[in-house]
Amino acid sequence: MIIDMHVHLIGMREENGCLIGKKLLRGPAYHILTRALGLGGVPREKLDDAYADRLIAWAKLSELDGLGILAFDGVYDSSGKLDAQRTQFLVGNDYCLEVCERSPLLFPICSINPMREDDIDELERVVEAGTIAIKMLPNSQGFDPGDEAFKAFWQKMADLGVPLLSHTSFEHTIPPIDQAYGKPERLRLPLEQGVTVIAAHCAGAGTAHPFREDFDTWHGMLEEHENLWGDISAMASISRYQYIHRVLASELACERVVMGSDFPVPANPIVFLRQLGWAEVRRLSKIENPFARNAAIFRALGVSEEIMKRGATLLGLA
Repeated sequence: MIIDMHVHLIGMREENGCLIGKKLLRGPAYHILTRALGLGGVPREKLDDAYADRLIAWAKLSELDGLGILAFDGVYDSSGKLDAQRTQFLVGNDYCLEVCERSPLLFPICSINPMREDDIDELERVVEAGTIAIKMLPNSQGFDPGDEAFKAFWQKMADLGVPLLSHTSFEHTIPPIDQAYGKPERLRLPLEQGVTVIAAHCAGAGTAHPFREDFDTWHGMLEEHENLWGDISAMASISRYQYIHRVLASELACERVVMGSDFPVPANPIVFLRQLGWAEVRRLSKIENPFARNAAIFRALGVSEEIMKRGATLLGLA
């Protein structure tokens, strides 16, 4: 099986348990992405269903065997209550589970901020409901994965055998609360508790942060922790394209990465013009299906079929 295990679900309607904050709505990212998806003219009250329909249609028309669909938990205060004022993006677990029920090609990856008062109860609930992993973005959800207060939560994740997909290094889209929370070394505590950890983007800092690097830290940690992995999501886009070459140049990294896209971040072959040449870039650019285009770019760059298929095995789907 070939699974794109890093596909974001977008929702706006409160009745769906979703929220997009004013700061994010007013920024360029929301408008750029909706236009790129062909949803620029869709009324906001209809955007949730329109986006979900696009995911299902594209999944059917690609050669992939499925998509890992990401929920996104909010920010919580010190009492464990949702802090709606500081939450800029929220896609509820129930909505993620419901959308994934619409197609056998969609697999839910629920999200839990361990600061919430019902963290372990919610973890047990979504695992029972069928989540294949737990997604976190500590930078924007406002928590430190290395905080000893979350040790019991990580232990429960390990006991349940559910992997963690955690953003690492700098966050560029959802307004961050503390970028330091994305440092890969902050994941040592869940790793030590036995959690299978997938470091999104292999801790590549991104095009916007060329002088502050975390990739090497992640790479060094691979030798220390056999349960640490990475994903190559966004590495076919302008935001993190330079890291796919660093992954492919390392035998160790190639043994410990899985495939993803970071959709709706657009995969764009033009950033690999020097490596691929005009003819190949034109061919790849004509692939309209974003998941097929992302996979085709990776194959053109030399990403092995083993990497393409490994995510399904790691997530217990193969």
